[in-house]
Amino acid sequence: MRNRRIVQLIFFASSIYLGVMFVRFLNHIQSGKFDTVKPGGVEAFLPISALAALKRFIVTGNYDWVHPAGLSLFIIFIVISFLFRRSFCGYVCPVGFVSEVVSLIGRGMKVNKYAGYLLSVVKYGLFGFFGYIILINMPVAAIEGFLQSPYNKLADAKMLEFFTAPGTITIVFVIAMTALTLVFKGFWCKYLCPYGVFHSIAAAFSPFVIKRNADACVNCMKCTNACPMNIQVHESKLVLNPDCIGCHDCIAVRQNEECLRTCGKDIKAKYLPFAVFGVAAALIIAAMAFGLWRSSVSAEEYAFWLSRLGQLSH
Repeated sequence: MRNRRIVQLIFFASSIYLGVMFVRFLNHIQSGKFDTVKPGGVEAFLPISALAALKRFIVTGNYDWVHPAGLSLFIIFIVISFLFRRSFCGYVCPVGFVSEVVSLIGRGMKVNKYAGYLLSVVKYGLFGFFGYIILINMPVAAIEGFLQSPYNKLADAKMLEFFTAPGTITIVFVIAMTALTLVFKGFWCKYLCPYGVFHSIAAAFSPFVIKRNADACVNCMKCTNACPMNIQVHESKLVLNPDCIGCHDCIAVRQNEECLRTCGKDIKAKYLPFAVFGVAAALIIAAMAFGLWRSSVSAEEYAFWLSRLGQLSH
């Protein structure tokens, strides 16, 4: 588990660094310095724009040059969630990392099973809403118009406002989620996050499925207690629960090497974080090398719309 925490911390620190560099970029262009380049990594926080861009890319073959890093990262995250079973949530997501840290210092209580079903309606409902609007209802021409709109071009600056100038509703929501996560283990990730649902679909086809050997199991429940998503691993034959984030914390604490294994070739839990990090880093470097990272929106155009940020809407 220590190695997973290290990888999570690296990605979390990278998110903070990108945020600082993005603020620096905004300050530079606002002061008329247009020789600076926007850090592409901040576009990872624009999943709705990336989902729309992905549909257009699949239908037309046209890449998104407004937020190319956002689309590249979106695809990369899908790939690693397929390869390593929703590992975006277990290793990369900064919100997931914070949620786990808060859960570690909290009470770790479990939500009633039936209450959990009701709560999950929120994340599946949000996923269904955005999925229907973008993937089914929204024609490619409308997507093209949205992607080229000033609002989308400045979507990352709009997102920054969410963190730097949160409104009353946002503050209350964050406090409520923190309080609930302190009480109930992994509350946001398990019951409310719609982005996790998208990755659980990719994970459904992943070869990394954990298998429990009932004959070797001693019913110590270490695996279930270690699971950050409160999955009843000790009762499962195959851990196919869509909430599984591929962290392998259950395998890290297994009583013996036969009770829990990864289907196919068994993977040591201590090596998996480096595999996830290595694949993600290699794909990001490849995206940069093949020119799928830097936005075509000039610093001058960005500055023009930035000065009118408060007037931009969907």
